[in-house]
Amino acid sequence: MIASLIALTMASTPVAPDPLSQDSTAAIVMPAPRRMDGSLDLTRIFERAPSADDTLRNRRKTRAFEYSDGYHKRLAVHRALSWAMIPLFVGSFVTGDRLLKDGASAPTWARKLHSPFATATAVVFTVNTVTGILNLIESNKDPNGRTKRWIHSVAMMAADAGFTYAGTKLAADARQDLTLRNRHRNIALASMGVSVASWASMLLLK
Repeated sequence: MIASLIALTMASTPVAPDPLSQDSTAAIVMPAPRRMDGSLDLTRIFERAPSADDTLRNRRKTRAFEYSDGYHKRLAVHRALSWAMIPLFVGSFVTGDRLLKDGASAPTWARKLHSPFATATAVVFTVNTVTGILNLIESNKDPNGRTKRWIHSVAMMAADAGFTYAGTKLAADARQDLTLRNRHRNIALASMGVSVASWASMLLLK
């Protein structure tokens, strides 16, 4: 009877693993859990501890890529300005459409507002191009969403090129030449479409 009590006491006492043993991480002795009636459940005394390889593998899977404070600040500016892109596009299209249809007889508001809308669009795209490239460089080491970021960046740079060509090469001559005016409009609209599609994809595919 006494021997049984001693054996039961030893079974319910935690045993520390030998720190010098190579197999100390393979199994550890846990306190024997109790059943609902208060009796000891000796079937679950020994439980296998995770190996060092398992722990390292889990850490690699769950490790998050850390971004700098500058990245988050640039991202906030980038996102805020991206929302301003839509009303600027609408304003540029409405005023430009009247100029295309009416030419020199277009309403005063269309002739006066088209250039400011175009200039504001150029400013927004310049700032977002700078912040986007800097963040793309920093985030390139993060495999999560890398392909999506690159597709977005390439699309927006293509839109940049379209706006630049329409605004610098065609804008001045388009006032006097109907063919160049139509080309100016078509390139600007194509650049707007690429920009909106790329921007929407970043919102929907988070």
